[in-house]
Amino acid sequence: MERNPLFPLAAFALLILLSVFSLLGYLLAARRPPGPPPPVGILVETEEGPRLLRGRLARTPEAWARGLGVREEALEALLYLFPEATDAPFSAEGYRFPVVVAFLDGEGRVLRVAHLRPGEKVSPGTAYRGVLEVREGLLSLSPGDRVAPSGTASPAP
Repeated sequence: MERNPLFPLAAFALLILLSVFSLLGYLLAARRPPGPPPPVGILVETEEGPRLLRGRLARTPEAWARGLGVREEALEALLYLFPEATDAPFSAEGYRFPVVVAFLDGEGRVLRVAHLRPGEKVSPGTAYRGVLEVREGLLSLSPGDRVAPSGTASPAP
């Protein structure tokens, strides 16, 4: 019986192909999906003095849709920053705990403060460029207080 002269070439090509797929499988298995970015510090300046809160910045519609009360992370605050002024109502729909919501102007100054229980909604009655959302009872906020991201997170509680 005579062998096809292309058989060794086909066997070699198949061996190379299997090696490439094996290497790709190894490389893909080693990749880990990236975790969430580390929390940032949110500096809040009140009459009682400055306070650095452990939180996150929400700058995209996807992040705006996930409020502090529905996140699983142990955060103290969430700072929403909007590209344009809005007067849209703020909702605590689906939240697990009460929050304090401070509506901010373009410079981070508190315009209005509201206390929301899970499921409640508030209309600020004014245009705002940001919202600071804080767990109820963590600190006292008043109109005129200032809020800014600091870049570094406070130590975990």
